Amino acid sequence: MVGTVVVGLEHEVGDFFLFMQTTADAQGHFTFNNVPAVPQGQEGYAIMVAARAAHDPGTAPGAPGSFYAPALLLPGNGNFGPGDAIVPGTNVGTITLNFTSQGDIDGTATSTDPTNSIAVPIAVKIAPLRIFTRDFVFDYPQIGQAPQFTTQTGPSCPAGTACASFIIEPVPESPVEEAIFSKAGYTFAPSQTAPNFEIPLNSFSTKNGQPDCNPNNITLFANQLNPDAATNVGPAAFSSCQ
Repeated sequence: MVGTVVVGLEHEVGDFFLFMQTTADAQGHFTFNNVPAVPQGQEGYAIMVAARAAHDPGTAPGAPGSFYAPALLLPGNGNFGPGDAIVPGTNVGTITLNFTSQGDIDGTATSTDPTNSIAVPIAVKIAPLRIFTRDFVFDYPQIGQAPQFTTQTGPSCPAGTACASFIIEPVPESPVEEAIFSKAGYTFAPSQTAPNFEIPLNSFSTKNGQPDCNPNNITLFANQLNPDAATNVGPAAFSSCQ
């Protein structure tokens, strides 16, 4: 494909989290080097792919193209069913990508002091989105820079808070495509779980850049995505900010 393909290697720590990340080359090839052995008692590695076409026909020159559905290659011979584990030295073959409907996620955040009465502006960074499927949560690699914003005081904010709106756009809104890895071959199919995203927000001081508020991270949930439209989440209410 012509575009950007970001590949995440994920390991299990209860759920699955990004352990390594790389970008596929122009032919779609990717490699993870110096991957440690899977600890005894844990699932093999999983692979999550985020991809976006370089350009769509009929759109303005330079405009990025459409997203592909998230693709998740699961380890076999464990919780996910028969197959083979993904371990160091594994050639996983070809991961198939399919186009998806897409939309955006709209949300709000507020921030206040420990008394919940004085507005405290903060910087907020959005960590990689996460997808729930098969009773586990998986990181979805970020294409491009992670979204970030700053809360500000203003007449539209709830009393005693600084506030901000944010938009994550576009996002793929089809179910994640899944397959269980097998050396004999595998086929991707849409997840039986409705398309969803968890949106982790992390707060930082605008004065020194250090983590701020208590707690300093809040996760919002988009459990029913709206194809070709906005999905509203939040608000994320940060408190005890300094």
